[in-house]
Amino acid sequence: MIKISVFLTRRHDLTREQFSKYWKDKHASLLMSLDSFKSSVRCYTQQHSVNNVPGDFPNAPYDGVAEVWFDDLSSAMTMFGHQDYACIVVKDEENFLDRTKTALFVSSETPIM
Repeated sequence: MIKISVFLTRRHDLTREQFSKYWKDKHASLLMSLDSFKSSVRCYTQQHSVNNVPGDFPNAPYDGVAEVWFDDLSSAMTMFGHQDYACIVVKDEENFLDRTKTALFVSSETPIM
């Protein structure tokens, strides 16, 4: 199983609440409407910042993290290379993301417990 963690930063003109609402209500619905997304993604989760870090740890410079699971790297590459992603998803991301600050972490997940 491959997991892609997508670290997101909101557009500078949006509040954290506006960003979270759009991402959860509009963008997620758009993703779920795409056959190319539903057929290749095994799990999709959103983590919205609560901006409350315990102890002396610094707060990460992101407003949210999307986690997207795929069967394998080939499936992930196919989905991100699909015209739906390029023409529909990326266009919608412009409504709430500063894409210049988006970072990806691609991993193979190893459950320990």
